[in-house]
Amino acid sequence: MDHQLALAGRFAAKPPNIVIDAPLALSPMGLLVTVTLSQSARVWLPRGFYTLLDNDEYYRRRPDQMGGGWLAPGTRDAILRELTLELEPWRRAWQNGRLSSRVHWIGDAQYESALPEREETALLPRFEGCCAALETRLGDAAGTAAPLDECARDVIALSAALQPDSTYILTIAGNDGARPPLCDYLERLAFPAKRHPGATPGWSGPALWPAAAPIAASGRNAAIVQVVAPVILALPDGWSETDWALEDPADHDDGTPDDPWRNACALWYDVVPAEAAA
Repeated sequence: MDHQLALAGRFAAKPPNIVIDAPLALSPMGLLVTVTLSQSARVWLPRGFYTLLDNDEYYRRRPDQMGGGWLAPGTRDAILRELTLELEPWRRAWQNGRLSSRVHWIGDAQYESALPEREETALLPRFEGCCAALETRLGDAAGTAAPLDECARDVIALSAALQPDSTYILTIAGNDGARPPLCDYLERLAFPAKRHPGATPGWSGPALWPAAAPIAASGRNAAIVQVVAPVILALPDGWSETDWALEDPADHDDGTPDDPWRNACALWYDVVPAEAAA
Protein backbone atom coordinates (compact mmCIF):
# COMPACT_ATOMS: atom_id res chain seq x y z
CA MET A 1 0.00 0.00 0.00
CA ASP A 2 1.28 3.43 -0.92
CA HIS A 3 1.15 5.69 2.10
CA GLN A 4 1.28 9.41 1.51
CA LEU A 5 1.46 12.12 4.10
CA ALA A 6 -0.16 15.37 3.10
CA LEU A 7 1.19 18.44 4.85
CA ALA A 8 -1.12 21.39 4.75
CA GLY A 9 0.03 24.83 5.64
CA ARG A 10 1.80 27.95 4.44
CA PHE A 11 5.34 29.04 5.04
CA ALA A 12 5.58 32.66 6.09
CA ALA A 13 7.83 34.82 3.98
CA LYS A 14 10.97 35.99 5.71
CA PRO A 15 10.59 39.67 6.61
CA PRO A 16 12.89 42.01 4.71
CA ASN A 17 15.72 43.96 6.29
CA ILE A 18 15.34 47.73 6.35
CA VAL A 19 18.46 49.68 7.29
CA ILE A 20 17.62 53.19 8.48
CA ASP A 21 20.13 55.80 7.35
CA ALA A 22 21.04 58.34 10.07
CA PRO A 23 19.67 61.47 8.28
CA LEU A 24 16.31 59.70 7.85
CA ALA A 25 16.33 58.45 11.45
CA LEU A 26 16.93 62.00 12.69
CA SER A 27 14.27 63.55 10.47
CA PRO A 28 11.09 64.85 12.19
CA MET A 29 9.22 61.53 11.83
CA GLY A 30 12.29 59.28 11.86
CA LEU A 31 11.80 57.73 15.29
CA LEU A 32 8.15 56.92 14.58
CA VAL A 33 9.01 55.54 11.14
CA THR A 34 11.70 53.30 12.65
CA VAL A 35 9.52 51.85 15.39
CA THR A 36 6.51 51.47 13.07
CA LEU A 37 8.52 49.56 10.48
CA SER A 38 9.90 47.26 13.17
CA GLN A 39 6.43 45.72 13.49
CA SER A 40 6.64 44.13 10.04
CA ALA A 41 10.33 44.09 9.07
CA ARG A 42 13.77 43.59 10.53
CA VAL A 43 14.87 47.15 11.14
CA TRP A 44 18.54 48.00 11.59
CA LEU A 45 20.38 51.11 12.75
CA PRO A 46 23.99 51.86 11.73
CA ARG A 47 26.62 51.29 14.40
CA GLY A 48 27.86 54.89 14.19
CA PHE A 49 24.40 56.09 15.27
CA TYR A 50 25.23 55.28 18.88
CA THR A 51 28.11 57.78 18.77
CA LEU A 52 25.60 60.54 18.00
CA LEU A 53 23.23 59.51 20.80
CA ASP A 54 26.00 59.00 23.36
CA ASN A 55 27.28 62.53 22.70
CA ASP A 56 24.01 64.26 21.89
CA GLU A 57 24.66 67.30 24.08
CA TYR A 58 27.96 68.00 22.29
CA TYR A 59 26.49 67.64 18.79
CA ARG A 60 23.54 69.86 19.66
CA ARG A 61 26.12 72.57 20.41
CA ARG A 62 28.39 71.69 17.49
CA PRO A 63 26.29 70.29 14.63
CA ASP A 64 29.15 71.09 12.25
CA GLN A 65 31.12 68.24 13.87
CA MET A 66 28.56 65.62 12.83
CA GLY A 67 30.12 65.23 9.39
CA GLY A 68 27.99 64.62 6.32
CA GLY A 69 30.25 66.35 3.85
CA TRP A 70 28.39 64.51 1.08
CA LEU A 71 25.19 66.43 1.88
CA ALA A 72 24.36 69.23 -0.54
CA PRO A 73 26.70 72.16 0.29
CA GLY A 74 23.95 74.78 0.09
CA THR A 75 21.68 72.98 2.54
CA ARG A 76 24.10 71.00 4.70
CA ASP A 77 24.19 73.44 7.64
CA ALA A 78 20.40 73.66 7.79
CA ILE A 79 20.06 69.88 7.58
CA LEU A 80 22.57 69.34 10.39
CA ARG A 81 20.81 71.83 12.66
CA GLU A 82 17.51 70.06 12.03
CA LEU A 83 19.02 66.66 12.75
CA THR A 84 20.24 67.77 16.18
CA LEU A 85 16.65 68.50 17.26
CA GLU A 86 15.89 64.78 17.20
CA LEU A 87 18.95 63.60 19.12
CA GLU A 88 17.43 63.95 22.58
CA PRO A 89 14.15 62.09 21.80
CA TRP A 90 16.18 59.28 20.26
CA ARG A 91 18.50 59.12 23.28
CA ARG A 92 15.53 58.90 25.65
CA ALA A 93 13.91 56.17 23.58
CA TRP A 94 17.20 54.26 23.53
CA GLN A 95 17.82 54.60 27.29
CA ASN A 96 14.23 53.74 28.18
CA GLY A 97 14.39 50.47 26.28
CA ARG A 98 11.84 51.39 23.64
CA LEU A 99 14.18 50.14 20.92
CA SER A 100 15.88 47.15 22.49
CA SER A 101 13.30 44.52 21.54
CA ARG A 102 12.32 46.08 18.21
CA VAL A 103 15.40 47.41 16.43
CA HIS A 104 18.63 45.62 15.58
CA TRP A 105 22.18 46.91 15.42
CA ILE A 106 25.76 45.67 15.39
CA GLY A 107 28.03 46.75 18.20
CA ASP A 108 31.78 46.53 18.58
CA ALA A 109 31.35 42.99 19.91
CA GLN A 110 28.74 40.24 19.78
CA TYR A 111 27.47 40.97 23.31
CA GLU A 112 26.97 44.65 22.40
CA SER A 113 24.88 43.77 19.37
CA ALA A 114 21.13 43.26 19.07
CA LEU A 115 20.65 40.60 16.40
CA PRO A 116 17.35 39.01 15.37
CA GLU A 117 18.57 35.42 15.69
CA ARG A 118 21.32 33.55 17.47
CA GLU A 119 22.16 31.98 14.12
CA GLU A 120 23.43 35.35 12.91
CA THR A 121 26.76 34.92 14.72
CA ALA A 122 28.68 35.19 11.41
CA LEU A 123 27.12 38.56 10.61
CA LEU A 124 29.49 40.55 12.84
CA PRO A 125 32.76 39.43 11.14
CA ARG A 126 31.07 39.70 7.74
CA PHE A 127 30.07 43.27 8.51
CA GLU A 128 33.54 44.11 9.82
CA GLY A 129 35.08 42.72 6.65
CA CYS A 130 32.78 44.87 4.51
CA CYS A 131 33.69 47.98 6.54
CA ALA A 132 37.41 47.23 6.31
CA ALA A 133 37.22 46.86 2.54
CA LEU A 134 35.33 50.17 2.29
CA GLU A 135 38.04 51.87 4.35
CA THR A 136 40.59 50.48 1.90
CA ARG A 137 38.61 51.99 -0.98
CA LEU A 138 38.48 55.36 0.74
CA GLY A 139 42.23 55.27 1.40
CA ASP A 140 43.65 58.48 2.88
CA ALA A 141 40.21 60.11 2.63
CA ALA A 142 38.92 57.81 5.38
CA GLY A 143 40.90 59.41 8.23
CA THR A 144 38.93 59.72 11.46
CA ALA A 145 35.35 59.59 10.23
CA ALA A 146 32.71 61.85 11.76
CA PRO A 147 29.54 60.08 13.01
CA LEU A 148 27.37 60.74 9.94
CA ASP A 149 30.15 59.48 7.69
CA GLU A 150 30.52 56.37 9.85
CA CYS A 151 26.77 55.84 9.56
CA ALA A 152 26.89 56.15 5.76
CA ARG A 153 29.68 53.58 5.64
CA ASP A 154 27.81 51.32 8.07
CA VAL A 155 24.51 51.24 6.19
CA ILE A 156 26.29 50.33 2.95
CA ALA A 157 28.42 47.65 4.60
CA LEU A 158 25.49 46.23 6.56
CA SER A 159 23.16 46.06 3.55
CA ALA A 160 25.82 44.08 1.68
CA ALA A 161 26.62 41.82 4.66
CA LEU A 162 22.92 40.89 4.96
CA GLN A 163 22.86 39.53 1.42
CA PRO A 164 21.26 37.46 -0.03
CA ASP A 165 18.28 38.42 2.15
CA SER A 166 16.15 41.24 0.79
CA THR A 167 17.60 44.45 2.20
CA TYR A 168 16.63 48.09 1.67
CA ILE A 169 18.30 51.27 2.91
CA LEU A 170 15.71 53.89 3.82
CA THR A 171 17.22 57.35 3.49
CA ILE A 172 16.29 60.96 2.74
CA ALA A 173 15.40 61.82 -0.84
CA GLY A 174 17.11 64.33 -3.08
CA ASN A 175 15.51 67.65 -3.94
CA ASP A 176 13.19 67.88 -6.95
CA GLY A 177 13.69 64.30 -8.07
CA ALA A 178 17.48 64.36 -7.73
CA ARG A 179 19.21 61.26 -6.48
CA PRO A 180 19.44 60.75 -2.68
CA PRO A 181 22.44 62.37 -0.94
CA LEU A 182 23.62 58.89 0.12
CA CYS A 183 24.39 58.26 -3.57
CA ASP A 184 26.93 61.09 -3.42
CA TYR A 185 28.72 59.16 -0.67
CA LEU A 186 28.59 56.06 -2.87
CA GLU A 187 30.21 58.09 -5.62
CA ARG A 188 33.23 58.60 -3.33
CA LEU A 189 33.52 54.83 -3.27
CA ALA A 190 33.33 54.63 -7.06
CA PHE A 191 30.00 52.79 -6.91
CA PRO A 192 27.69 53.44 -9.86
CA ALA A 193 24.30 54.59 -8.54
CA LYS A 194 21.33 54.85 -10.86
CA ARG A 195 17.58 55.07 -10.60
CA HIS A 196 15.90 51.68 -10.35
CA PRO A 197 14.43 51.01 -13.81
CA GLY A 198 11.56 48.90 -12.51
CA ALA A 199 10.30 51.16 -9.72
CA THR A 200 7.49 53.57 -10.50
CA PRO A 201 7.20 56.87 -8.57
CA GLY A 202 5.60 56.31 -5.20
CA TRP A 203 6.18 52.55 -5.21
CA SER A 204 7.46 51.22 -1.93
CA GLY A 205 6.24 47.65 -1.61
CA PRO A 206 4.28 46.14 1.28
CA ALA A 207 7.23 46.18 3.68
CA LEU A 208 7.31 49.98 3.68
CA TRP A 209 3.58 50.68 3.70
CA PRO A 210 3.44 51.18 7.50
CA ALA A 211 5.87 54.08 7.11
CA ALA A 212 3.81 55.83 4.44
CA ALA A 213 1.62 57.80 6.87
CA PRO A 214 4.38 59.34 9.04
CA ILE A 215 6.52 60.09 5.97
CA ALA A 216 3.60 61.81 4.26
CA ALA A 217 2.70 63.67 7.48
CA SER A 218 6.22 65.08 7.65
CA GLY A 219 5.83 66.68 4.24
CA ARG A 220 9.11 65.06 3.20
CA ASN A 221 10.02 62.41 0.70
CA ALA A 222 12.13 59.39 1.46
CA ALA A 223 14.13 57.17 -0.84
CA ILE A 224 15.21 53.56 -1.06
CA VAL A 225 18.77 52.60 -1.95
CA GLN A 226 19.59 48.98 -2.70
CA VAL A 227 23.23 47.93 -2.73
CA VAL A 228 24.15 45.10 -5.08
CA ALA A 229 27.52 43.54 -4.21
CA PRO A 230 27.89 40.03 -5.63
CA VAL A 231 31.50 39.40 -4.53
CA ILE A 232 30.60 40.04 -0.88
CA LEU A 233 28.84 36.66 -0.83
CA ALA A 234 32.26 35.02 -1.07
CA LEU A 235 33.77 37.16 1.69
CA PRO A 236 35.63 35.03 4.26
CA ASP A 237 34.27 35.46 7.76
CA GLY A 238 36.58 37.31 10.11
CA TRP A 239 38.70 39.32 7.68
CA SER A 240 39.91 42.65 9.06
CA GLU A 241 41.37 45.83 7.59
CA THR A 242 44.84 44.35 8.21
CA ASP A 243 43.93 41.24 6.21
CA TRP A 244 42.99 43.37 3.20
CA ALA A 245 46.21 45.36 3.46
CA LEU A 246 48.32 42.20 3.62
CA GLU A 247 46.60 40.36 0.78
CA ASP A 248 49.23 39.31 -1.77
CA PRO A 249 48.61 40.75 -5.27
CA ALA A 250 50.56 37.80 -6.66
CA ASP A 251 47.60 35.61 -5.79
CA HIS A 252 45.65 37.22 -8.66
CA ASP A 253 46.21 36.98 -12.39
CA ASP A 254 46.17 40.74 -12.92
CA GLY A 255 48.52 41.45 -9.99
CA THR A 256 45.96 43.37 -7.93
CA PRO A 257 44.27 42.36 -4.65
CA ASP A 258 40.75 41.07 -5.07
CA ASP A 259 38.24 43.75 -4.13
CA PRO A 260 35.10 42.38 -2.42
CA TRP A 261 33.28 45.48 -3.68
CA ARG A 262 34.17 44.70 -7.30
CA ASN A 263 31.11 45.05 -9.54
CA ALA A 264 29.17 46.65 -6.68
CA CYS A 265 26.53 49.18 -7.62
CA ALA A 266 23.43 50.79 -6.16
CA LEU A 267 19.87 51.30 -7.36
CA TRP A 268 17.61 53.96 -5.91
CA TYR A 269 14.06 55.21 -6.18
CA ASP A 270 11.93 57.74 -4.37
CA VAL A 271 9.22 56.82 -1.89
CA VAL A 272 6.72 59.65 -2.17
CA PRO A 273 3.15 60.16 -0.90
CA ALA A 274 0.53 58.68 -3.21
CA GLU A 275 -0.93 62.11 -3.98
CA ALA A 276 2.43 63.32 -5.31
CA ALA A 277 2.86 60.18 -7.42
CA ALA A 278 -0.55 60.58 -9.08
